[in-house]
Amino acid sequence: ERVYRHYDIVIWSQTKWTWVEIKLTELGMLSNPKYAICFALDTSVMFKVVGFRNGNPKRHKVKALGLIWAKCHHWSRQNTIHIDDLARNFAMNPECGLKCTAFRRDKNPEQDTELLRIAAYLELLAVKHGDFTQVDHNQWQEYLAKHESK
Repeated sequence: ERVYRHYDIVIWSQTKWTWVEIKLTELGMLSNPKYAICFALDTSVMFKVVGFRNGNPKRHKVKALGLIWAKCHHWSRQNTIHIDDLARNFAMNPECGLKCTAFRRDKNPEQDTELLRIAAYLELLAVKHGDFTQVDHNQWQEYLAKHESK
């Protein structure tokens, strides 16, 4: 909700469409009057690549942002942030990835402030940077600590 005035929101889930729709509906994300989701994608538009873990090849699916950029020319690596709890999903566009921790239902909601901090980081980016590739999103927490107090 905080970042909607600066960003278009797209949901891309590594699950089948049925589950994507159920999750978004249960969370009230499809009918929230404070923001709108441009579109949602499911696992069917992901494809497998070979990566390496501990020196061993491992096949995994990726979210290739180039598929979106090819259809929606107003988006590019310069203005896209891909937030995901699986860093391997950034394999095709690592400079656009911001890794977050996975959501856990059993986690105390008062202690889980990461999305609020990410929202503050995204607001800073929108105001301070026209080209997001000039910022290392792996260092987002340090960037936030440095610039938030100014």
